[in-house]
Amino acid sequence: MDNNVHAEHQNYVPPELSPKKKKGLAGVIAVIIGLLVKFKAGLLLVLPKLKFVFVLLKLGKFGTTAFSMLITIVIYARIFGWMYAVGFVALLFAHEMGHYIMAKWVGLPVSGPIFIPFVGALIQLKEPPVNAKMDAQVGYAGPFAGSLAAGLLFLFYLATGSKLVLALSYTGFFLNLFNLIPVHPLDGGRVTTAISPYLWLIGIPILIYFTITSFNPILVLIIILGGIQIYKHWKGTDKEFYEVSPETRNIFAVLYFGLLAGLGSGVWYTLQILETYRRF
Repeated sequence: MDNNVHAEHQNYVPPELSPKKKKGLAGVIAVIIGLLVKFKAGLLLVLPKLKFVFVLLKLGKFGTTAFSMLITIVIYARIFGWMYAVGFVALLFAHEMGHYIMAKWVGLPVSGPIFIPFVGALIQLKEPPVNAKMDAQVGYAGPFAGSLAAGLLFLFYLATGSKLVLALSYTGFFLNLFNLIPVHPLDGGRVTTAISPYLWLIGIPILIYFTITSFNPILVLIIILGGIQIYKHWKGTDKEFYEVSPETRNIFAVLYFGLLAGLGSGVWYTLQILETYRRF
């Protein structure tokens, strides 16, 4: 779920926000698909030649993080310019560090963030969460940290008037909102584990809609994984995992729907401002 920009000044609005593109969430996803298809062949040719990557893996988890960030920034900068590339990767980093810090806090061993161009970023839990509460804690921390980063960018836009910063803020709001769709393995699917797994039945149709309007193989994979998770829950193979106290359930419900509302407002408001710039 990545976006990039090919411009090097602060008054640039990235192509995915152009009036020639589809509006709203489906339009952003369509841009992601185009980038994935366009550069897939080139990546397949280049990656086998990067044998020295394995040497850098010896630098440790954050050596790998730094290298994957650098590669991602370089690739994105070739398309959309350095300023947007650095800002976008920083947004991804904030999101993943939210997961990382919370995983450490609850006692789960975890890898450093790894960045994958045109896909996103991820951390790897070396041990699974022991219950739904822990799963929700780690899942929620990523969008929460990412939302704070997007909000700080919006404040910076208010202070500077930079359209590029505004576009980055919009992107940050959107990405974290998308990640809160209640489907495993998205963060929203993990958070709603502690609220009600039945919310997954809402997330699947949402992703099916996006897949129909803007086909993306990654969305298809998420739908499949989400369907498997629903089936496993229906079979009741791990009932103890989903047992949470009513208090915990209520707390996560307030946190989850509150963040949804905040991010939805952020997406709507920043998009309205960008539309205003386009009209003048």
